[in-house]
Amino acid sequence: MKKLFSLIVSAMLALTALPAGALAQTDVNLNAQNGRLLISEAGTYTLTGSMRGTLWVDPGQGDVTLIMDNMRIDGGEGPGIAAISGDSLHVILANGTVNRVSDSAADSRYGAAIYCAVPTTFEGKGRLDVLSSNPMGIRGQEADLTFASGSYMIRAAQDSVDTSGSLAVHNATVTDMNTRHALAATPVMEVQTGNGGKLNLRQEADAASNRIGQFANGTQVTVLERQGEWSQVEFNGQTGYMMNQYLTPAQGQTVESISASMPQMPDRMSSQQQGNMNNAMPGSMSGQQPGGMMMPGSALTASAGSPTDIVTSTAVNDAASLEADLENAEYITMSDENNQVKIGDSGTYVVTGQSSDGNITVKKGTTGVVLVLDDLDLTSTTGATVAVNKEAQVKIMISGNVTLTDSENPEDENSADAAIADAFDGAAMKFKANSQVYITGDGTLTLNGNAKNGVKAGDDSSLIFDGGVTVNINAVNDGINGNYDVTLLNGSFTIAAGDDAIHADHILTLGSQDGSGPNVRVTASNEGLEGTVVNVFGGDIALRSTDDAINAANGDGLYEGQLDYAFNMTGGRIEIASSQGDGIDSNGHVNLIGGVASISSAYSGGDAGIDYDGQYYVASAFSLNNQSGTAGPDGMPGGMMNAQNGGFSQNDGMPGNAFNQTGSRNRMPFGQPMQQAQLPQTNE
Repeated sequence: MKKLFSLIVSAMLALTALPAGALAQTDVNLNAQNGRLLISEAGTYTLTGSMRGTLWVDPGQGDVTLIMDNMRIDGGEGPGIAAISGDSLHVILANGTVNRVSDSAADSRYGAAIYCAVPTTFEGKGRLDVLSSNPMGIRGQEADLTFASGSYMIRAAQDSVDTSGSLAVHNATVTDMNTRHALAATPVMEVQTGNGGKLNLRQEADAASNRIGQFANGTQVTVLERQGEWSQVEFNGQTGYMMNQYLTPAQGQTVESISASMPQMPDRMSSQQQGNMNNAMPGSMSGQQPGGMMMPGSALTASAGSPTDIVTSTAVNDAASLEADLENAEYITMSDENNQVKIGDSGTYVVTGQSSDGNITVKKGTTGVVLVLDDLDLTSTTGATVAVNKEAQVKIMISGNVTLTDSENPEDENSADAAIADAFDGAAMKFKANSQVYITGDGTLTLNGNAKNGVKAGDDSSLIFDGGVTVNINAVNDGINGNYDVTLLNGSFTIAAGDDAIHADHILTLGSQDGSGPNVRVTASNEGLEGTVVNVFGGDIALRSTDDAINAANGDGLYEGQLDYAFNMTGGRIEIASSQGDGIDSNGHVNLIGGVASISSAYSGGDAGIDYDGQYYVASAFSLNNQSGTAGPDGMPGGMMNAQNGGFSQNDGMPGNAFNQTGSRNRMPFGQPMQQAQLPQTNE
């Protein structure tokens, strides 16, 4: 059996990967060239990381299994995955992973982000997002498609899944992101012919086949299997075939999962409204009422006017472009005897080992540093475990399991001894003024901010997280605190903080304007996300807070006159549970342009689901479930809570089980049950 346990094509994550040219030497079945990855022999392959180009499955004969472990494939002008030969393809989503396959241009030959010309089975305990510019998200060409388990969120120009073979869904959740229809395991569907007539039940999937029954509108049947335009259904033990177009989800079956990824947004906000009207999610189930109050349960219409301008980070961060030179790297093993690493020259440094009291310091003004932390366990009682001094430039790459613990004495921050107070960093990782830090990798970074913060970034600094890095933060104060710009482009974050989970004095941004973004789970905080400007462009975000879950504010009044306070959302998904504060609080504007948000918060004493002091704009394309009302600049309190509009699952203390990707029935539905479609006037 051929295996490749860590295929990482992205140069940015090349730390644990073989160079593309070495693949053929190491495993003769795999070739990466000219934007192609070719599997030419049957076997099992584990894929992780990211690549741009098509993954071709063409073994000729035999079975191919792809285990997707947080894999991102952008097919560009072709499909992301094309299975064109072999006996079968088996796609397994690794437990708890989020995978993505996309294309960026329509092509006439394959017409889908995932093209299958062989019988294909999808299963696992992870999630797969499929975004296609083509007519189909997943296409079966004379091939049977089976969704055995897992969670699938699919957006395409026309159909999420299309096959001329058979289609079967068992213990999986398959969601069409355009229609918001969820095809669940053995879904219950309702007969709706549109003309008050009856729908024929055929012996075979053919209009010329024998009619073995007729069923009136409203009859509920169980779908066993999809076959092109037909469904095999069961009713009281009788099995036959009905045409799909006359079957609609039964009352009470709502969409249980929405993908965080949204289409690419226009560069200029002046044209953004039209782009979202065309591309974003269908209308929300909460509507804006006169006087600025949001009433749950009615159809949402767009606010008058246009959104205010969206300001993104302008901080320079050239560290992102640095590449690791592992052949000429300096390799350092830390221990209690070798516990101090000081870096004063550009280059690549690989640090591993364990120390109960050690530090890594990049000296002031040092640029061009790639710092690889590889299976490192480091604790410090005197300053941060990793410190980047003023005007330094560092790319930090996380490999394996890295644990950084700040065990400084919290009282040292206010010590009467100036030397002790100045030496206090109060963070597991400290990046000082005017620094540029870019954190990426494919490992797991655990930060214990026992003295104060998990991460602290100084004045005029730029801090960016990207790639497949997994970050776990426990901090007595802030999880991530930046005096200037903080950006989370991608990655997975779990944060428990005594104060803010993520704070930026200037601009806090989650996701990219192409709709991609991080997975963020805030399990405990006073306030979840805070910045003068808070932007959410993409991602899957669940926030639990005691005070405001999202706060566009700055208690020190910094940047007033330079920036308007604003919360802007153009894509992704947010679920909010605030026990005592607002769900979204902006001292200025709120612009809800694209994406999905569900809010449960305090709803009295001036607190509300959405509280703003400036302009409030919500597009009709935005999907909003706001249980706690909206309070505008007229000072009206929150409230107007619709207790019948769905609640939050309490089994893990997190809103809506946002990170349970196994199709749990505890997931909170968005909005009201789907409206019945208008159907043609026929009953065949």
